[in-house]
Parts: sequence; structure tokens; C-alpha cells
Amino acid sequence: MLNTNAKFIWLASYPKSGNTWVRIFLSALLTGKEPDINNLETNLIISNRQLIDSTLGFSSSDIPDDDYLPYRTQMYEAYARAHKQEYILCKVHDACTLKGKVLFTPAITRGTVYILRNPFDMVASTANHHNVSIEQALDYICSSDHALANRRTKLNSQVSQHMGTWSQHLQSWENVHHQNMLLVKYEDLVNNSQQAFSRIAAYINIPHTDAEVAQAIANAAFQKLQNQEQKSALRMAPHVKQFFRSGKVGGWRNEITTDQATRIIDCNYDALLKYGYIDNAGNILV
Repeated sequence: MLNTNAKFIWLASYPKSGNTWVRIFLSALLTGKEPDINNLETNLIISNRQLIDSTLGFSSSDIPDDDYLPYRTQMYEAYARAHKQEYILCKVHDACTLKGKVLFTPAITRGTVYILRNPFDMVASTANHHNVSIEQALDYICSSDHALANRRTKLNSQVSQHMGTWSQHLQSWENVHHQNMLLVKYEDLVNNSQQAFSRIAAYINIPHTDAEVAQAIANAAFQKLQNQEQKSALRMAPHVKQFFRSGKVGGWRNEITTDQATRIIDCNYDALLKYGYIDNAGNILV
């Protein structure tokens, strides 16, 4: 049940799990139009450095990450107070907790939509996005220290976002928001689109009909997004050759080796089993 005393609805996910696709769908549903991938109604991402600096009133680049982290929840509260709309849809890639501190507290959270994608399919997409090898991408999703935008050699447009392993990220959100979190599997968005996207709209409490959801799904179709990207590169990922790459379920079988898949299982076994991505014997089911 939504916490109607708060405004933020987090669209949370590990990177390359379909977060952008969900936001495009929501933009299509809210506007009734085919969305412009570079001008969405749902473009807000809470790790944007400019947003954080303007809300905090000082430059986050002037101090180490550890020193301004305690201010982040206060920043979210201040941002919510400054905006009068009923709710704020906001993309999040951070883990929900960092060094024992909850960054996205229940008090400021209206609701959470957590998009979960099997990590076997995520690996090649991650490698493509970061222009690294499959092995390097595996290092990312199997590392407790994995973070985005944490380079020290140049100032990034986003602040550092700690994620940890695929399963640690999932567990961090489950542990804090299990009483008010809608978990949607990417595989259901692909294979049972009408039902899965309707669940998201209903949870957020966006008025909709079955026909409106179906039209929004059509307007957010992967082929349309690829066509748009060919004409105008996605500004949020300017260095990625093809952001909307494949989107298929089970494509991992042609992209990673058995040994690489086993490595994913070894570091994420419990969560993979819980959500039906493997069986008790470790056989992959997607």
C-alpha cells in the first residue's frame, strides 16, 4: 500500500534491468503519446549531480563521498518539499543502504517499483553499455564493491552510486521496503506485457484502461525505441553505441559460457533460487 504522506515513488533496479523501458512505458501512459526517448515525463534520476548540488546548496564535488552521504536523505526531503505534485517518479540505481545507512527511507517513500532481471541476460548488456569484456561485466555484478560513477579521474554528471552484487542490491531494497514494494520481473514485462505493465500502473495509482495500457506498450515497443535511437542518440547514454540492444529473454545462451553462468550462480544462488531463475540443482530456468 502506498504511503500517501510521502511523494517519492522509486523506480529501482540494478543497471540494465529494464528501468528505462519502464519509464518510457509510464511516459507513454501518462501522455497518451509515443514518447521521445530524450524528453520523457519520467526522466528524473536522483543521482544527478546538478539536482543534488542545487538542492543541497553546495557542490558535492568539493567534499568526499563519505562526508556528504549523510545529507542525501535530507536532500530528498528538501526536494520533495519544493515540488508540489502529488507524487514524484524517480529512477534509482543505488542500493537502498550504504555502510549501514538507509539512503531511501520509508518516511520519504510513497512506494517502490523494483524491476528484477535475470543476471545471465544482464551480463552482455552490461558489457555493451560500459564497452568492457564479458569477464569485466561479471566482475561488476559479482562484486560487493561495485558502484557507478565512482571514477576519481574526472567529475561525473552523476554522483557515485553503490550497488554491490546483483543479489545484495535486491536484498537491500527488500529488507527496507518489503511492506511497500512492487517487484516486477523483466521477463514478465516481455512475456506477459499487458498484465505486468498493468500491475505497475495500478500500484502507482495511475488511472488506466486495458486499452490505454495496450497502447502505451505499443508506443514503447522495442523496435520503435531502436528506430528513435538510430535517428537521435540517447542523451543519457551518449557513449553507448546501441542502448536498446536486444531486450530478449534467454539471449545469454548465445553470449556467455557455461563457466561464466556458473560464476553468476555461485555468488547469487539464494536470490536466483528464490525468484525461479534456477532450480535447487543450479540448473538455469530462463
